[in-house]
Amino acid sequence: MTDQVSTLATADESGLYHLASEPYEIERDAKAAHLFFAKMDIGHVHHKEELLGHFAKAMQFPESFGRNWDALNDCLTDLSWLPAAGYVVVLEKSKHFGAGHRHDFETALEVLQSVTDTWKARGKPFWMFIHGAQGWDSGLPRWPAS
Repeated sequence: MTDQVSTLATADESGLYHLASEPYEIERDAKAAHLFFAKMDIGHVHHKEELLGHFAKAMQFPESFGRNWDALNDCLTDLSWLPAAGYVVVLEKSKHFGAGHRHDFETALEVLQSVTDTWKARGKPFWMFIHGAQGWDSGLPRWPAS
């Protein structure tokens, strides 16, 4: 088991990060750690509703999902319909949404930070990675740290 697989399997460092490596590496290691893995391409997302729709599909939210920030938080901190040892989620191609729709992006990051903090307090790994074009910085801590 690689160091990254071991790290992903625990909640110790789990949280919200800017992914500095390629998404396929995290996917490979998340699967090796037996964690649920979801990847969303948000390169063409233009507003909150589209982003929430991507989450609903990737995380298999129930039909009752309210499609607002509070509902996103509620669903991501529940996931009883998606039992797993832990969760790894990658938002791929995030530059457009992050740079062009800054207010919604920042609100999403606040929600996602709260979600990862909740799971970490429960002792269950929940990793959220924001990935974008090379040279773009989401402002989040980098993973892996450089």
